Amino acid sequence: MNITVIGRGNVGGGLAGLWERAGHQVTRLGRGGGNVGTADAVLLAVPGTAVEVALSSVVGLEGKRSALAT
Repeated sequence: MNITVIGRGNVGGGLAGLWERAGHQVTRLGRGGGNVGTADAVLLAVPGTAVEVALSSVVGLEGKRSALAT
């Protein structure tokens, strides 16, 4: 599976490492943003106050389904 993680902190970085060790292709995006268009799954792992800023530099989210974990 091709997974893109937005956020390189403890949660995003930790999960990205686990998924890589499990054999998944993982792309890690930080403050510079990037394109998530080819990802099968996208994880947004940033503080709630940083969501708008984090997503402002990301392209390719159009047509992706979302799920919210509470």
